[in-house]
Amino acid sequence: MKFDLDTAWRDTRRYLTENTGLLATMSGIFVFLPYAAMLILMPLVAEMPEVPEGASFDIAMEALSAFYSQVWWMFLLVSIIVTIGQLAMLALIGRRPHPTVGDAIRIGGKAILPAWIAFILQSLGVNFVMLLVLFVASATGSPPVLFFGGVVAFALAIYLTTRFSLVLPIASIEGGVNPIQLLTNSWKRTKGHALRLLGFYVLMAVAAIVVALVFTMITGAILALFGAVIAETVGIIISAAVIAALIVLFTAVLAAVHLQLGRLSRSGGVRGSTTAPQDDF
Repeated sequence: MKFDLDTAWRDTRRYLTENTGLLATMSGIFVFLPYAAMLILMPLVAEMPEVPEGASFDIAMEALSAFYSQVWWMFLLVSIIVTIGQLAMLALIGRRPHPTVGDAIRIGGKAILPAWIAFILQSLGVNFVMLLVLFVASATGSPPVLFFGGVVAFALAIYLTTRFSLVLPIASIEGGVNPIQLLTNSWKRTKGHALRLLGFYVLMAVAAIVVALVFTMITGAILALFGAVIAETVGIIISAAVIAALIVLFTAVLAAVHLQLGRLSRSGGVRGSTTAPQDDF
């Protein structure tokens, strides 16, 4: 059996509708408040550096490096808080029996270190593969081959990211604490389903981004009628709320994908981990 997009969407909706209050509370604490605080306390974060017209690539990179050297620690702090929130939300909606909110937060706090180590290893591996492909392509000295190599490198990065996309739910729902095992379990669980998974992720991302853009454009046009100060202040709140909603949706998507691939893995007799996924039924 193959991964079914319709089933994944139904499971995603069910997770969202059955846990609306909990997810709203958790996302408010771990996503909305950190992002709103970052945008209010450090407005520099919301403003990418302006690169002079006609500037060289080196000058543009210097401007970006100077920008990130000032705000990297804030991005890192918010990312850690958000990831803990995602892990806690996954535990709340995916574990059986349901943990309490306090237990879910403790699960998220415990899982954050192995999950982040797994992400770092994943990033290193993906970047190594991309650079290897680009190095081989550039060694030919042919611009068409280099262009094709860039396309191949990008495709491989997307493929590898899809195969490792279950790191968070495995860490939270199954309680995995070994970073290497998190990656290998995700790789095994997604085997044979990568293209369908990628299609589901792309469809969900495009739909969510379009809705978010339309919403922010409409609210931005309305807020512009009330003056610059109100528009900027309320705009920050709306931006943080939109980000929180998108992360809640993506978290529910991961939980739904994990649930279905767990079923398929067990029905197919393939063991993706030493700890069996917890079912909803």
